[in-house]
Amino acid sequence: MKNGNSVGYDAPPAHVAVSDAEEVANRAKVETVTSSSRVFRGSLLLVDVDRVMLPNGRIAEREVVVHRGAVAIIAADNGKVLLERQYRHAARKVLWEVPAGTREEGEDPEDCAARELEEETGYKASSMKPLFRFYAAPGYSKEVIHVFLAEGIRRGQPNPNDDEMVECTLVPLAEALRMVESNEIEDSKTIASLLYYACFVSKVLLPNIGGAAGNA
Repeated sequence: MKNGNSVGYDAPPAHVAVSDAEEVANRAKVETVTSSSRVFRGSLLLVDVDRVMLPNGRIAEREVVVHRGAVAIIAADNGKVLLERQYRHAARKVLWEVPAGTREEGEDPEDCAARELEEETGYKASSMKPLFRFYAAPGYSKEVIHVFLAEGIRRGQPNPNDDEMVECTLVPLAEALRMVESNEIEDSKTIASLLYYACFVSKVLLPNIGGAAGNA
């Protein structure tokens, strides 16, 4: 996952259409920022401490991580998906992940997905389709991750950062899902991306509203 030298804000996902009653109810829950202080500025992250007024009039503090956003990529090829293994210092362990990376300042998410896929894995894609986007940790972070489906992939030469040691391999989708179920895959963006792809793209898992999901 590549990091630039500057930090910016990522636009939040568009709101899902809601009824007028829901909109009124949502507005009643909004916290009003009365003051904000930037307490940390790094090469990747900013940290703000916001003083907010709650709907009941009480005052609280919110610590907010500001991140310019990232992408994650499901790179699919003949029933397989591309997974990476790399050491993550914060977790103190090697994790399985889908290819992913931080957006450069002002970079379009799709452009970032194509760049990160090639730089980290060496693969290029004939098409890059947006799937969904989500907040990584909305309790304390503004980071939004955009997930793409890369199809028609062909291998080239990777060009990772000097501080990245990435091992990548194509894994059958069924095996990747087994790894999610057994908790061998612990990375949240990877779990979300694989399950979305399995449910709504490949249709290996079909959601049954009101009942349990099952295998097709």
